[in-house]
Parts: sequence; C-alpha cells; structure tokens
Amino acid sequence: MDAKKLKSAIQGLNNDLDGALLACDIWITGTSQSIAGFNTNPVAVALFERVTGFMDNALKESGFPSLKDYYMLNMTNNATVLVLQLKDNHQWGMLVDTSKVQLGFLLNIAIPHAMKAFSEALES
Repeated sequence: MDAKKLKSAIQGLNNDLDGALLACDIWITGTSQSIAGFNTNPVAVALFERVTGFMDNALKESGFPSLKDYYMLNMTNNATVLVLQLKDNHQWGMLVDTSKVQLGFLLNIAIPHAMKAFSEALES
C-alpha cells in the first residue's frame, strides 16, 4: 500500500466534496485501526467496525444478499455516514454534510473516484 497515494485519495475526496466532508477514516476490517484519515475519530472507527459486522451477520441470517460497495445512514442535522466496503478487507467511513453536496454527486462521482483512488493506492 502506498501511503502517499492513500493520503492523496483522501485529499481527492475532500476536494470533490468541497467542504462537505466532515471526517473520514480508512481502516483494515477486523482491526478497528485507522490507517489514514481526515479529522479522524477512533471511537467511530471501532463502533462502525462493529456495525458492519452486525449488518453482515443480520443480512446473512435473514437470507438477504450481502453488503456490496457501501452502506449509508441518513441522520439529523444534514449528516450522512457512508461506510465503503473496499478491496483487501478495508473500510472507509466518512461523515458528510449533505447540505453542502447533492446526494447524486456524492454517490455517482465522489464515491467512485474515492474507490478508484483507494484501489490505486492498494496496488502500489
């Protein structure tokens, strides 16, 4: 993993979201250890690691399809949490101010850019 490219991926997301990114962390699934971030929040990392595990289990036990690229929580005060499911057992959690970015832009432009940049950092 290229740490410089990983930091560049985060900066790219921050640039794409133009002030709407409040915080983010990238972590290795199973460790709850952030490997890169912006306004990092170790407590959120540990808790969302648990949420992802709970959701995976709930979906499996319910006979539903498994998680694919991300899950999203729409919250009060124009806040949204997205947790991306990335290659090689990594997750990228982010807190976004949805009053500053359109959902279509977030899902169709910013997130695909971020996932591609992460893949490039991983392959280096």
